Amino acid sequence: MTRSSCAFPLASGSTMRTKVMLLAVGLGIGGTETHVLELASGIDRSKFDVTVCSLKSGGCLVEELRRRGIRVVCLNGAGKGDPRVLFRLWKLMQEERPDVIQSFLFWANLAARLLGRLSNAVRVVCSYHDEIVSEGWLVRMIDRFTFQWSHAVVCCSEAVRRSVSNCLGAPAPRQTIIPFGVDAGQFAVGNAASRTELRLRDGGPIIGTVCRLAEPKKGLHVLLRAMATLNRGGNDPRCQLLIVGEGPAREPLEALSCQLGLSDCTVFAGARRDIPRILPLLDLFVLPSLYEGFGIAILEAMAAGKPVVATAVGGIPEFVVPGETGLLVEAGNPAALADAIGSLLRDPERAKQMGIRGRARVLAAFQMSTVVRRHEQVYEACVGHA
Repeated sequence: MTRSSCAFPLASGSTMRTKVMLLAVGLGIGGTETHVLELASGIDRSKFDVTVCSLKSGGCLVEELRRRGIRVVCLNGAGKGDPRVLFRLWKLMQEERPDVIQSFLFWANLAARLLGRLSNAVRVVCSYHDEIVSEGWLVRMIDRFTFQWSHAVVCCSEAVRRSVSNCLGAPAPRQTIIPFGVDAGQFAVGNAASRTELRLRDGGPIIGTVCRLAEPKKGLHVLLRAMATLNRGGNDPRCQLLIVGEGPAREPLEALSCQLGLSDCTVFAGARRDIPRILPLLDLFVLPSLYEGFGIAILEAMAAGKPVVATAVGGIPEFVVPGETGLLVEAGNPAALADAIGSLLRDPERAKQMGIRGRARVLAAFQMSTVVRRHEQVYEACVGHA
């Protein structure tokens, strides 16, 4: 089975719109949530009737989805495994009668499979956006047992597909690889934010990252130690580090920044929805993840024409070409990360050319419009198989 193939033969044409429900755990800021937003926004409304459903309540993307004309339903779950959510979702399914449910992340996958098992009408498409490395044995056992109730599976990278196959014993022919994509037009140079707005001082290079502050996965402690190495030589002006995102590791990371003497050159900007305005400020984008299914933030940085330094983990080597669009280093190695960052800061022309080639690669292979079309093919295939 090739990467471009679907799990089932394509459906024949129909005059009725296919009802698709995109089921997310929550609708806060994150790579998966942003993917759901852009996917729902891009689906052809003449062929598909789309509803986005969240197991949790609220989230900053709810209103943005509604502004784009997309129906959103929040089931107001109180936490992981809230059984009331299943009853609410079942009632919604009886009212909406979706033809296809595409679910994202473990708890949504589980809910879709359980209720899909009770319904002969809905087809369940489960999505995997990360390598299976952090789940406990119980979660993995449940995932493995219910996997068979998926009608199709979408993985965001070959690395994720391998992980799903190895850890869940999942047959490869049931899985379709559809990488993430971005709307490159959003990242064309335009109204950039100012240094003052982001509390950055004038002068000196700016290294930036955008991610959920979740450790140890994102490896931000490694990045901070690499920054300490870079600034140890007393360079004036010193490099500045801009960390955009929110998460449970913020306080420990701020404490580590202070401990390493980086408080005066590190800015924690919190969660933001104006990433296209922020990326133009950066001289270099860095994502030092210890494991990563894909790394959509890297793709956004490439779309903005920024050279990247990242770790050679998960799906990242599938779209970052070492030496052409960025540099890849060993995960968890502050010295190697500092060397890679330093080499590009010392050679701005090389860094500039990497950024140019990175944007060209996004335009050629990772446009959101292509990603949406491939998902539509999966939906049509599922309905045709039914």
